[in-house]
Amino acid sequence: MKGNYNFNPFAGVLDREVNHTIVPRFSVAEIVSLIENNASIAIEFIGKQGRGKTTHLIWLQQQLPQYPIFLLEKNPNSSEIIEHHSDIVFVDSIHHLSFAARVQLFKTKKAVIYTTHYTRKLSCLLSQKKMKTVRFKGIDTQILRKIIDNRLSLAQNGSEVQQATFSESELKEMIKKYGDNYRGIINKLYENYS
Repeated sequence: MKGNYNFNPFAGVLDREVNHTIVPRFSVAEIVSLIENNASIAIEFIGKQGRGKTTHLIWLQQQLPQYPIFLLEKNPNSSEIIEHHSDIVFVDSIHHLSFAARVQLFKTKKAVIYTTHYTRKLSCLLSQKKMKTVRFKGIDTQILRKIIDNRLSLAQNGSEVQQATFSESELKEMIKKYGDNYRGIINKLYENYS
């Protein structure tokens, strides 16, 4: 492994480490206000795979830990979410729910904050639910540098503070190769630090 780290800085991030590595794409205060001050709202984090939607959803839910988060995989039990006592829920990969289950969820809950690859506007319209969309698209060298630096800081062993520096041209080359696919960039860096 390059450098003096306790672990590969580009390995998976534990939920408890998200707060130390994230470079927020939105104002948490604004989103929390929307959740708490609307009678009925759906907030969708929309974008392609690898753009940081799930990380941001977990981070936001950590700011509101009294509300549950459901990380869905194929063929989930929708009744578990719909019947949960909380009127505010966080749902990762809402596309795993059927259309009918999504509509029922939106009708049942005061606020649903979720990740998706495609907008769920139709489900919201049928549920008469106000909607806020946060798009996960685009990247620049400044954000990428912060993400990399945060991960390197988290993995340091503490005996000596060090930062591997990436030149502007190296960051631009990563963006040129992977676009805004953060996961692709992080996976490549993981290989480089193994």
